Formats: sequence, C-alpha cells, structure tokens
Amino acid sequence: MTEEIVDHETIQQHLGDLATLEKDFEALEVQILRDTYNRHLPLFQKRDAITSQIRGFWPLVLEQASSMLNFDEYITTEDGHLVSSLRSMALSRPDVDNEPRTICLTFTFEENAFFEDTVLAKTFVYGKGGEMSSVPVGIKWKSGKDLTEGVSAAVVQAWEERKSGKKDGEGMKKLREIMKKGPASFFNWFEWTGKHDSLGEVKDEEGDEHEDEADGIVEVFPDGDELAIKFGEDVYPNAPKYFSETLEEADIDDEDEVDIESDSEIENGAILDVEVDRKKKRNGVEGDGPSKKKAKK
Repeated sequence: MTEEIVDHETIQQHLGDLATLEKDFEALEVQILRDTYNRHLPLFQKRDAITSQIRGFWPLVLEQASSMLNFDEYITTEDGHLVSSLRSMALSRPDVDNEPRTICLTFTFEENAFFEDTVLAKTFVYGKGGEMSSVPVGIKWKSGKDLTEGVSAAVVQAWEERKSGKKDGEGMKKLREIMKKGPASFFNWFEWTGKHDSLGEVKDEEGDEHEDEADGIVEVFPDGDELAIKFGEDVYPNAPKYFSETLEEADIDDEDEVDIESDSEIENGAILDVEVDRKKKRNGVEGDGPSKKKAKK
C-alpha cells in the first residue's frame, strides 16, 4: 500500500481558512442578536408592564424554573421569603451597539424587611475571550437581616482592594474567613464578580494565568455567569410559558381536591375536608413564591 503524502502546509492553510470562517459565523450571530434585541425590545417593554401588575408572577416563574436553575442548591428558606416579594424582572443589553452579549438583569422588589433597596441591577460584561465579569452590587441590608451573613459588605471591600492592586487586603481576608463558615444564599449571586481582564485576572492566549483564586479572588457564588445566562436566555424570554405551566398545575390540583362525606369521616357532625395540594406538600410551606428549601452546606 502506498503511503499517502500529507501536505501539512496545505492543511494549515485550510485550518486558517476555517478559523476565519468561524469568526464570520460568530460576527453574523452577534449581528442577529443585536437586530433581534432591537426589534423585540418594544414588545418586551410592553410585556414587562403587564407582568409587573400580576401579583406573584415572577416568584411563580422562578419556582416553575427552579429545576433548570438548580435553585435547590443555593436558595434557603429565608431567601424564599424575600424572593416572594419580587415584583418584576427585566433584561437589557446596555452595550448593544458594540457588544450585545453584555446583559443587565434588573430585579424590582416590593418594600421588604430585609434590605433598603427595592431595585437590584447586575450587569454581566462579555469579554473578548468569551468570559463574563461583573461588579458587586453591594446590597444594603437592614440591621440583623443580612441573608449573606456579611458577604455583601466584604465583597465590596475586597473589590475596591482588587481595583487598587491589593491581592490580600483586609477585605479579602475578611471574605475568606466568612466563606469558611459556608454561608449559602441566592443573594450572594448579586456579589459575584468573575475574573476581570482589565485587572489582569484572565488567562492570555498562551494559557498563562496572571491571577487566580489564591492570588486574591474568592468567588462567593458557584458559576454566577452561568446563572445569568440562564436568566437571560431562558427564564426571562420564556416567563409567560413558565407562569402558564403553574396555572395548569393549579387546575390539576383543584381537580384533585377530595371531599369525603362518609360516616367514618364525620366527627361531631362536622365533615373533614381533605385537600390535596401538590405544591404545598412539595415545598413544605404555604403561599406563593419559589421553593424555599435549605441550601446544601
């Protein structure tokens, strides 16, 4: 059998052509995203105005999407009480003309017993290498009501140190100590930062890493960027679908209500009403809002 002669130079040229073509595909996808967002924006704004008037809309949406969001892993009972006051959620692309993959998620809450803010807005910047980064929100918790157990304040202090070039300042030390206790709260997500290219924390093309967790980065929420993408690409655009599913399940629950009037269920002339409520049995709590399960330690 004659050995096939491999022209490595030609192959490299073709690989280069394919790489260029992939960049063209990516540029086209970005343009489609930009055009789609601009076209959909007025419709989403109208939809947001309607859903914000439906009490319990967003808590129910998050409950229905909890499996996809893996909420069971990090939402606590206390988190659930606060999330139940969520009035609206909105998605915007603040840098749409330049980088439409950068997103801002805005959560508007009713006045509550936990924090002073009623609006929490978090922006996730899409970097040149495809990584996402963010700046801590710094939630202003009311006295004794900090569900993050000090994480919010410590992250803000550590962030200011990172910007000034300090890798192991007081804020970072404080944050490390807090995280040793394992505080778990969905609201830690608002303080997630990721690695910032502008601070030299992102791997370069050769794969060298200028900064890593040991050099001054303590992430307080696992894969915070992935949760942001799920919010932006699934939960927000499909919110009416998730809400409709909760209504359909509620109808099924209504059909499952059982009224037993046999002699064995009558005590002192009163009929014992038996109501089968799958959602309440599953969550272990009453009322609307996302599943209020203890976070994994």
